[in-house]
Formats: sequence, C-alpha cells, structure tokens
Amino acid sequence: MWNSLLERLGNFEPGIIKNALLAIAGFFTGLVSTIMGEHQSFFYWLFGFVVFDYLTGMLAAARTGTLSSRVGLIGVFRKLVILLVAIGFHGIDQIFQEPWIGTGACGALSLNELISILENLERGGLGSIIPRHIRQMLDVVKTQEEQKFKHKVGLEEKTNE
Repeated sequence: MWNSLLERLGNFEPGIIKNALLAIAGFFTGLVSTIMGEHQSFFYWLFGFVVFDYLTGMLAAARTGTLSSRVGLIGVFRKLVILLVAIGFHGIDQIFQEPWIGTGACGALSLNELISILENLERGGLGSIIPRHIRQMLDVVKTQEEQKFKHKVGLEEKTNE
C-alpha cells in the first residue's frame, strides 16, 4: 500500500506537490485565524512547541530503543487534544469576554510542552545542551510534581512526631 502511494506521489510534478502543501498550510492558518482571533499568535507558538515536543519525543525514543508506532499514534492524539483544549479555552474566553483566559491557557500549555521538550532532550542523551540552571529548575519542577502526585494518591511518607 505504502509503496503504491509513494509511487503515485513520485509521478506528480514538484509544482503540484508544492501547491498542495501551500494550500494545506493556507487552509490551516486561515482556520486558526478564524477560530483563535486575537490569540492566533499564542496558538502558533503552542503549535510549534507541540510539534517540537513530538519530534524530541521521537528522538528520545529512538535513542533509547523504545520507538513504537502505537505509542507514536497515541502521542499524536494527545497533541491534538492539547490543541483542542487551547481552542476550548479560547471559546470560554470569548463567552466571558475575558481575554486572559485564552492567553493563560495557551501560555500554561506551552510551558508544559517546553518542560516536556527539555525532558525529552535529557532522555535522548542531549541533556548537556541544556544550561545547568535550567536543568536544576527542571529537577525542582519534577520533584514538586512527584510530591503533589504522592500527596493526592496518599503515598507520602508519614513522619512520627
């Protein structure tokens, strides 16, 4: 199936493929502009972080020998959900006429993606390119998140006072 698809694509003129890609990109940017309005630039940043996080996740999986098409497909769906959440918060923003809601949601989701990118680089053996101070902040964030999780699940250590 893939071979026949690649063979058909090989028969197209480069100009046709270029025009098709430009049409898809134009449709995407027009759709984002229509849906996101004044939060369009925040959404593009989030989209960039989502794509880069996915790519660094694939790099880390390839370097650790855990690359899996099933896990990758689940990752694509997770990334789509993140983008839909951003769109949903923009909708809530529009309903309540409070622009900080959409901006805050895109910012928080972008920050989460950035942390994931740094973790992927670390797992992929490229942690040395991350400055020491950022690595330390990442460790603090991870420790705090682990403590919150343990507290919610009830796994925190009991102290005898």
